[in-house]
Parts: sequence; C-alpha cells; structure tokens
Amino acid sequence: MPEQVKVSEIMSENVFVIDIDENVQTAAHMMREKNVSGLVVVEHDNAIAVIVIDDIVNKVVAENLSPRDVKVRDIMSSKMITAQVNELLTDVAMKMGANDISRIPILDSKGNLKGIVTKTDMLKVMPNLVNILYEMEKKNEIPRAIEKMLISGFCEECGNQSDELRNINERWICEECQEDRNF
Repeated sequence: MPEQVKVSEIMSENVFVIDIDENVQTAAHMMREKNVSGLVVVEHDNAIAVIVIDDIVNKVVAENLSPRDVKVRDIMSSKMITAQVNELLTDVAMKMGANDISRIPILDSKGNLKGIVTKTDMLKVMPNLVNILYEMEKKNEIPRAIEKMLISGFCEECGNQSDELRNINERWICEECQEDRNF
C-alpha cells in the first residue's frame, strides 16, 4: 500500500488567532493584513472556535451591524471541528467535506493548537492523493480503506451526530448503532 500522508506534513504551523472578546472590526483588519479568510478564536490561550469571512458578511454586514460593536464571540462558529497531528490527510479531507468547512485546526494529543489545514493546502497536494487512490484502486485496497475510515457527521441509522462514523454496507453508522444493531 502506498505511504499515507499525515496532516502534520502539510499543515501550516503559522496559525493566526484572535481573542474571543475582540471586536469583529479587529478580526476583519487582521484577516486583511494577514491575507487569510479565517482566524482561530482563542479564550485563555485555548482554541475554541473559528471565525471566517462568511461569518462577518452574513452576521454583521448583511445585518447592518457595526463591526466595532459586535464581538467575535457573537458570530464565531458554535462548534469547532478539529483534527489531530497524527491523522491521515485523507481522513481530515473527509472530515472537512462531511462538515462543509474550509479549514480545520490541528491539535496535539494534549489539545494544544499546532497548525491549520485549509482547502487550499489540500489542493496543493491533491495530485499526489489522486495517485495514491489510483494505486489503491489497482490493488483493490479502496474498499478495505473505506471500511477502516472514521469520519464525523450524522449517523444514517439514528440521525445523531458522531465523530466516529464507520462505513458499513455503504452507510455511515455511529458506534452506538453498530453495537445496538449488530452491524
């Protein structure tokens, strides 16, 4: 089987963060200055959320609110989807797709922010990933890889959100349903 790429190999270690109590105008200025479209929100040095340009446009500008008067905490995402430094890039790409997000903070085993991966980062390595998938397909390894994969999303059996969905009979099933229904 071809060597699999870990997310730590392509992540950007230079992560731009903003404090949860900063105002949106500061966030917008920082995004423009750093030429990024998203920031990781921190509270007491802990990464807790992400704020992206769409949040500013949809929740501040479109509502005709003053960016100086709105705090980052008021418009940031309510749940932060993360990945671990040792996760495989393909798994992280699936997680990003399942959650419809364009960037994912990368944490170490202690929960410390170590980097970030964006869709742009993924596109830079995509030709290599396509070659890996091609080699796996030639060796008929794709079905086995999919069976072992865990992703985040909604269980197709019970409808609950889970970070540990497994592909069983071409359906994404949570661990609880796997045990309860003997999948």
